[in-house]
Amino acid sequence: MLSSLRRIGSRKRNFNGGNSATIHFSPFIYTQKNPSLLISIIRFSSSPPNHKNSSISSSFVVHYLINSCGLSEHQAITASKTVNFTTSTNPDSVLDLLENHGFTKPYISKLITWYPKILKFGIQKNLKPKFDFFKSKGLSGIDLAEFFLSCNPRVLETSLQDKIIPCCDALKNIVQFDKNVIVIIRRHPWLLTGSVYLKNLMVNIELLGDEGVPQSNVSNFLMNQPSSLTISTTKFEEIVQQIKGMGFDPSKAAFLRGLQGLTAMTKPTWELKVNAYGKWGWTEDDIQNAFRKHPQCMMLSEKKIMSTMDFLVNQMGYNPSSMAKWPAIFSYSLEKRIIPRCSVYKILTSKGMVKDKIALITFLSLSDESFLKKFVIKFEVEVPELLKLYPSAVKSRAT
Repeated sequence: MLSSLRRIGSRKRNFNGGNSATIHFSPFIYTQKNPSLLISIIRFSSSPPNHKNSSISSSFVVHYLINSCGLSEHQAITASKTVNFTTSTNPDSVLDLLENHGFTKPYISKLITWYPKILKFGIQKNLKPKFDFFKSKGLSGIDLAEFFLSCNPRVLETSLQDKIIPCCDALKNIVQFDKNVIVIIRRHPWLLTGSVYLKNLMVNIELLGDEGVPQSNVSNFLMNQPSSLTISTTKFEEIVQQIKGMGFDPSKAAFLRGLQGLTAMTKPTWELKVNAYGKWGWTEDDIQNAFRKHPQCMMLSEKKIMSTMDFLVNQMGYNPSSMAKWPAIFSYSLEKRIIPRCSVYKILTSKGMVKDKIALITFLSLSDESFLKKFVIKFEVEVPELLKLYPSAVKSRAT
């Protein structure tokens, strides 16, 4: 067996850094330095006769994946369970194709670890046409490598002519430019793999147009939240009517933000958020008004809602019902913004440095630079402890 394995060819690749050199693709030579693999080969050779050929083939694949593709021993053994070949002819062609399209060695290793079956794909009929197509859309080199690594593996198996090109053409008709199409399929690569997703998207977009949503808003929403537009058309229509029933204006951007919120959560999840605000005295009208003003307030976790309310009500003394007028505050970080700024404001008011009452949303929504100038640096001599409460003031001075 080992004598037959010695006849396996070699491939000039270097995945370990340094000068490129021919790496002899021989399990006998390689296993002299890796006893564990030698044991594996011996076990293969000890298998019953009907398993002998598959054992040799498996060993061939493992060593090819290590020597030519840069996989670790563990990765190679794992990958060999899903791909099998007896010669390096096609795998070598796949590696050449990847290199010619600007894939670096680390990306080649990642791609093959992620989807080893690519080594068996046809070059002229499958891979090259796909790679050339996406290159024509502006993806090449590392960008192309990252695109395929972020996609579902089925994209590599999907028909270019029957699905990928028609999908990209349909998207381009909506968002006009190839670069925008790439943004969409990066975020929702499943669009390329099945007609159901594309069909739902087209029907749902048509519905938005019928409801009076501006085309520019639809295009921006598609680029930012494509998955929200590919849900079932029945559910999508129900949500659109629900959003309208809450008083959202289809001509405003908030309509689509509200739509995003409801498509991203189930009814039980929505009820959890409603109950969280309700525990602090918010009425149904309060919740709907807050949702209209700032839809993101219903996309936060129940824990985030409760902890923010607890601090602002129990530590700062704000009326929970009044906060329904400022729902955007719930999207701010409690630890990085709300607590430090409220603590500064509390000290300044207690010392009479700030006499006029300032709305919570006012000092929370200020940029970091503006807040530092107006509430920290301005009073640092009289109240030096402010620098401890707001460490970023010290950082800003350092820079």
